[in-house]
Amino acid sequence: RRQATEYSTSSSNEEFESKPSLTHKAKRAIRKRRKLEKETKQLIKQEELKRLHKAQAIQRQLEELEERQRALEIFGVELERELRGEA
Repeated sequence: RRQATEYSTSSSNEEFESKPSLTHKAKRAIRKRRKLEKETKQLIKQEELKRLHKAQAIQRQLEELEERQRALEIFGVELERELRGEA
């Protein structure tokens, strides 16, 4: 019984000695994980912004093409009228 008591006492002392290092390691791991999460969120946000800018550029091009198409349709109607002698 004495050996068991001595063993448990020494074991509990070791636990107290190792807990601060585990706590430090745990804190470091948590900080590292938070940093990675933050970096990941920033990368995701950057990718979303890139997609948004690309979509906006495509939208502008589409609007320009639609405007040119309307102008060409108007010009085509005028040409048809001239060809028919309606002008």
